[in-house]
Amino acid sequence: MLIRNQLSSKNPTALRKGYAVVLGVVWALMNGCLLKTFGIVSVVGEPPKYILEAETLIRTGHLSSANYWLYFTQIALLAGAIKLKLSFGFVFLIQLLFNGLAAVCFCKTLLYLFRHEKVAFIGTMMLLLNYPYQQFNVYLQTESLFYSLTLILSYFVLTLEKPDSKKLLLIPAILGIVCITRPTGLLFIPPVFLYFFFVFLKRLSPLKKVGILTAMAAVFFFFLNKALASGGELDFMLPFQNETIICGVPGLPGLLPIKTAAHPNSIYGLFYYITQNFSQFVRLASLKTLVFFGLYRNYYSTIHNICLMTFFYFQYVFALAAIPFWLKNQPYKLLYLLSAILLVWITIMLSCDDWHNRFYLSISPFIIILGTPTISAITKKTANG
Repeated sequence: MLIRNQLSSKNPTALRKGYAVVLGVVWALMNGCLLKTFGIVSVVGEPPKYILEAETLIRTGHLSSANYWLYFTQIALLAGAIKLKLSFGFVFLIQLLFNGLAAVCFCKTLLYLFRHEKVAFIGTMMLLLNYPYQQFNVYLQTESLFYSLTLILSYFVLTLEKPDSKKLLLIPAILGIVCITRPTGLLFIPPVFLYFFFVFLKRLSPLKKVGILTAMAAVFFFFLNKALASGGELDFMLPFQNETIICGVPGLPGLLPIKTAAHPNSIYGLFYYITQNFSQFVRLASLKTLVFFGLYRNYYSTIHNICLMTFFYFQYVFALAAIPFWLKNQPYKLLYLLSAILLVWITIMLSCDDWHNRFYLSISPFIIILGTPTISAITKKTANG
């Protein structure tokens, strides 16, 4: 049976020095190796796009397209470095700073939830050894900051169980920054709201609950619809027209004559597509799900795929085994974690998956958290002989 172990330290959010030193060394070695191997990446991949947009912001005072507001954090940081005539090493250091802070918050989250230092140490070590996840720290694009901010946000949410004015001010502020760091940041609005709703508003009358849920859903869908229609490179029908599974890799040489709405880049447009092309949607959604959670890529080497799948598949087993624990002991925290994962998964089914698993990597820390009760049970069983 999965049970909560007692923390040996008096402070449930402080790690003993030995564990902290080891994690700090691993964090430094990982990022040092990444920097030595790749350098600060600014001229290949996505970084040039954000650097160009930062230069446009400085030159014109506005962004070239409304959709770039959904990436504004990275653009503003790059623009600040350019304007102040600082090297891009400054941006890298900011990313590294937030990555380190996120690792601390992740560890403190595990300590708070499970009251066991060794378990928090193991879970945090899994995060630090997640090479594909950590690799984005040296890329001057949105992923590093986005990953870090979502972990910091989740720390404040998951450790909030009674009204705390400081946290209640910090959480909306961090959530707002998350929403303008990557478009998928908007997907964290429902998990945060649902957690607040069930923790703090569960005693309201059913009528008031329905009213609040309806109002929040309307606000969320309004802003989501605005984001979908923000223009730029966003085209939500294209992956269905050419049956794209991996973004940028069309599955067909041409475009299928699927049925689409007059304004396809909208919630109604997506709903219309699904209802009018249901069999195609189900088939493509199934393939995207396999690619998203399966992680296998035929353009990776066999060894690469084996390492990738071994590292993450064990986490699936741990997470699934721990579901009964979460349902019994932490149902609202389970709701937060699963809703965050589910919304990213749905987004993939409605668009396409990334070449380098970037979308999956954004939820990979939550899968570690979900599997931590299993790690706790194994640790306790091993300790007892």
